[in-house]
Amino acid sequence: MSRGDVRGRRLAVVAHCLLNQNTVVKPLASHPGSVAALVKLLVDQGYGIVQLPCPEVIYLGMRRWWMSREQYDTISYRDFARKLLEPYVKLIAELARDGCEYVLLGVRGSPSCALEKTTSNPSWMGEPQAEKLQPSEKVEGAGVFMEELLKLIEEGKLPKPLLQLDVDHGKIAEKGVPEKLMKFVKGVSSGERASTI
Repeated sequence: MSRGDVRGRRLAVVAHCLLNQNTVVKPLASHPGSVAALVKLLVDQGYGIVQLPCPEVIYLGMRRWWMSREQYDTISYRDFARKLLEPYVKLIAELARDGCEYVLLGVRGSPSCALEKTTSNPSWMGEPQAEKLQPSEKVEGAGVFMEELLKLIEEGKLPKPLLQLDVDHGKIAEKGVPEKLMKFVKGVSSGERASTI
């Protein structure tokens, strides 16, 4: 007996650590497992979730230092990112071809997975000595991994995401999911379209 097909054709393509905080560079994890409030919002609104891989853990492991965008901005890391992303772009393409729409959620401040504001410090290099380092700053722009994802989406002529947004998992831990994000996600799930948040 068939129950009928009830798929909603809405996807959230999310940075790995939004579903698995164990991969966040130490000591910056703000949740014990996933960013549960965000996951609950997406699930409650009928989104399927595509979890991107964590490029930093796969490339450098769990004993990596915190780094700046400039340190990841190398030919070999970009090649690695593209190879890692290729099957995910194929998945997104196939789902889009079947009528799915998607949002893309990155991580605010990440040198790899930010979409809007990344961490920058061109002077970081050599032996890490925290007391001697100039502080990094948050600058406009995407992290290296998400930049490569957006290039692959464009090169593959895929539909653009309905929304590209950085999520600040630390602020969600303190204050919950931002109202603007909630409204957008709920609006998309009810068929409305918000232009920006």
